[in-house]
Amino acid sequence: MAQDLPGHIRRAFRSIERFVPVTDLIVELLDARMPRSSQLHGLVKRLGKASLIILGKCDLANPAETRRWVEFFSRDGQHCIPLDARDPSSVKAVRERVRRVATEAGIRATPGMTRTMRRLMVIGIPNVGKSTLINAIAGRRATKVANLPGVTRHIQWVKLPGNLELLDLPGVLDFGLLRRGEILRLINTLPGPNEDPIGAARVLVDMLIAISHADMLPGWKESGEVWSAFLPHYASDRHFLGRGGEPDERRAAIDLLKRFQDASFGRLTLEKYDDPPSIRTVIEDSNFHGESNIGLVE
Repeated sequence: MAQDLPGHIRRAFRSIERFVPVTDLIVELLDARMPRSSQLHGLVKRLGKASLIILGKCDLANPAETRRWVEFFSRDGQHCIPLDARDPSSVKAVRERVRRVATEAGIRATPGMTRTMRRLMVIGIPNVGKSTLINAIAGRRATKVANLPGVTRHIQWVKLPGNLELLDLPGVLDFGLLRRGEILRLINTLPGPNEDPIGAARVLVDMLIAISHADMLPGWKESGEVWSAFLPHYASDRHFLGRGGEPDERRAAIDLLKRFQDASFGRLTLEKYDDPPSIRTVIEDSNFHGESNIGLVE
């Protein structure tokens, strides 16, 4: 079933199969910066249940692009809503939407039954923000939250206001995510340390070039818009220096990635729903500058 996957992820897949029959609604959580690449393609459809897409971390994404993604999914007949977990009005809107869609799904699935409790299942890739979502819906700290992939290790039911029960699962990875490995590292969703921050920084720069947003990087134009000159310039400008005053490119790469991930350069969406094939090829190619060490699930 799996190669080199942590046991908690294997258990998550088994639990999805086990609990689908008693679940009314599948909540699919995506990263608003990369909705297509952070999606477990085809999984929700195969489960055959009513579903709701939530675009998490929308406070880090371009607001206009997030609205376009919501419209795109809605046109495709899918419920979709963005979530900014730091905005009380956004949290309230998501909480109400989840309760309404879950109630409607339960009524359609079990007509005539008197059961009032509705059960939800949240699925998503590692560190996409599932625990943050659950806490937002619950209105309290219901699960452990950290900015590290793989924090949720155990499978647990969480009781929520409004006669809801939610199954919290560890993040799951599917076979197709192998090809998006290096891109997904940009939004901090893959388990394990990043052994090659310079390579990841180059993937980020190449991605920003592909979507015509490289000019958001401090010093990009000053370095002649050339990768080989940019990182040393970035390091020198921020006084990341090694022995002899040489630019410390590793420290610079780590800082660049961190600042991108916390939106210090501005709110940015790496994927548009109508990206041309050339850009989609960049996103799909995990072997941009090295091999991915992502786990596989068949």
